Amino acid sequence: MLRFLSAFALLAMSASPLSHAAERQGSAPEADFVSLFDGQTMTGWKPHLTVPKAHVGGKWYVKDGLLYGDQDENEGGGFLITEGEYDDFILRFDLFQDYPTDTGIFVRMGEDGKSHQITLDNRPGGQIGSVYLPWTQARVLDNPEGYKAFKQGKWNTVEIRVEGEPSHIQFWLNGVKVTDLQHTPETTKGVPVKGHIGLQVHPKTPGIVHWKAGNTIRYKNIRILPLAKN
Repeated sequence: MLRFLSAFALLAMSASPLSHAAERQGSAPEADFVSLFDGQTMTGWKPHLTVPKAHVGGKWYVKDGLLYGDQDENEGGGFLITEGEYDDFILRFDLFQDYPTDTGIFVRMGEDGKSHQITLDNRPGGQIGSVYLPWTQARVLDNPEGYKAFKQGKWNTVEIRVEGEPSHIQFWLNGVKVTDLQHTPETTKGVPVKGHIGLQVHPKTPGIVHWKAGNTIRYKNIRILPLAKN
């Protein structure tokens, strides 16, 4: 990842919402959600093969009712994306990350990879709940406080809400509101208004500890609620 903040990105950053109540989180009835993972197959998902070559790779598989992600034998990483495309939605899932692993949730992901990433970087120097726009603006929201809501060595419950354009992105971790970013036209420039949802295994990068051999990320209970536009 690029590691800089442009002047307009600094304007988009908001104060950490960790001390705020979990406003709206969990308010949508579970019965309204549609499952994106059946616990047995990767039906509805596919590797993302049209991003830059260095990010095509990784291993994805299903075992014991869980969806696993890992680096491949060459320490390569990549993306697993939904076959469907979404604009406004609520996404819920449970996540277990070994330490160190580096992943994120990519929303409105285009065929070239441009998207919004909510970071889940469980590694030295990583951030939980920052917002990073790959192949466009880079990091537009810093979130050094996000780790306070993360449960190391345990399952973590995630809810992400994406609405509008410029998009409003909210992220709850274990019931705590970690991220609340209202984009501007400038900070979201170049990102599709509709796209895939992507999961990531980060490839090896010299000088940064993204992964450790034998570590994995695991997902379960992945479900989505598309939202009607106002």
